[in-house]
Amino acid sequence: MSSEFAVSHTFDCSEETFWERCLLSDDFNKALYLDSLKFPGWRVLEQNDTGTQVIRKIHIDPPVTGLPGPVKKLLGDRFSYVEQGTYDRATQRYTFKVIPSTLAEKTKTEGVLWTEKKGEHQVVRHARLTVDVKVFAVGKLVEDKVLGDLKSSYEAATHFTRAYLTEHGLS
Repeated sequence: MSSEFAVSHTFDCSEETFWERCLLSDDFNKALYLDSLKFPGWRVLEQNDTGTQVIRKIHIDPPVTGLPGPVKKLLGDRFSYVEQGTYDRATQRYTFKVIPSTLAEKTKTEGVLWTEKKGEHQVVRHARLTVDVKVFAVGKLVEDKVLGDLKSSYEAATHFTRAYLTEHGLS
């Protein structure tokens, strides 16, 4: 049984600014993940811009804190993942899957981000993610931990994005 998470946030910018100057920007993501969220690591492994799509692989080292005992024993002290995603400029959608460094064959995490224009200078970013961990006795604990971390990260990222847009004169 999988767990789902969905959220929507409004930003004072255009869709193009949100995608090109935030989500797909190395400067934005380094500031978000490394400085704001305090992740130990974030780096682009591959990125290919075809003009209509941006296809990328990103290596992310999230903080490993607050794990329930059985989950910590399962994952260990170090954990990372690779996000493989495709942004389609025509549909304004970013679809991705996450490949964890541990239990990759028993874990399925995927999601989609999309935007819709709201007024002249506002955009609503929607996100829907699914987490499915097939590990006897602790799968649900892992799913709950991942979803809790995702919710916290999305809230923190929303505040960061709003501040970033203002500070960089993008809103």
